[in-house]
Amino acid sequence: MRYSKLAIVLACLVIVGIPTVSFAADVDFGLGGGVGFTPDYEGSEDYEAVPVPYFSVQLENGRYVRLDGVVLKANLLDNDTWSFGPLLQYRKKRDDDVDNKAVSRMKKIDAAVEAGAFLGYKFDNLDFGIQVATDVSGAHDGTLAAARTGYTFMADRMSTRIGASITYANSDYMDTYFSVDAADSSRSGLSTYNANSGIKDIGVDLMLRYRMTENWDIRGALAYIALLNDAKDSPLVDDEGESGQFKGSVIVIYKF
Repeated sequence: MRYSKLAIVLACLVIVGIPTVSFAADVDFGLGGGVGFTPDYEGSEDYEAVPVPYFSVQLENGRYVRLDGVVLKANLLDNDTWSFGPLLQYRKKRDDDVDNKAVSRMKKIDAAVEAGAFLGYKFDNLDFGIQVATDVSGAHDGTLAAARTGYTFMADRMSTRIGASITYANSDYMDTYFSVDAADSSRSGLSTYNANSGIKDIGVDLMLRYRMTENWDIRGALAYIALLNDAKDSPLVDDEGESGQFKGSVIVIYKF
């Protein structure tokens, strides 16, 4: 059942995305990739390197289909100010590969695919955005809602964006990633804990993009995320991990 739900979502992205780019007179393509780092589980104090793919199809009217890291989006609006469309995002698994011995003994959480929608607004160099995504793979069955804002400074070949974000997670998500039931407590030695819905985190981020040539860009990103409330108080974070989380990446993009 979970795979049929995922297939439906993927089909919807293809249906709404491909016609958007197929009949346009002026289309720009971007292809790239690089490497990033992220906590090896949400709330961990240990980090791991991850690949960061990038692909975009951009129309002159503002519509696009874009894969940026673990997020795939399709903007359906012919508008320079507003953007709206479906999204898919990937969430990695948590299993015995994590460095923390206690957490590695807890039950495995499969990788998740989350589907939803986003809405964005841009006024000059200031941008705002919201998105909602729900698990369609059966890994956690939860829902997350996030709001973001940022300001971009432009200087010749360099653009610098400074942003902030806040994320809400429902009880299914929080229970999956931050609770410790009796069986997990017995296996790991951690205290039992029940995580409830609420504001999961707030964050700040910095993105630098430099146009090396007409076709080549390099982009660096760094984010600090502070886990809050029941996420912060979970034994996986409070006892074994760190509530302050860093993420970063460097990618190279070729535009044609």
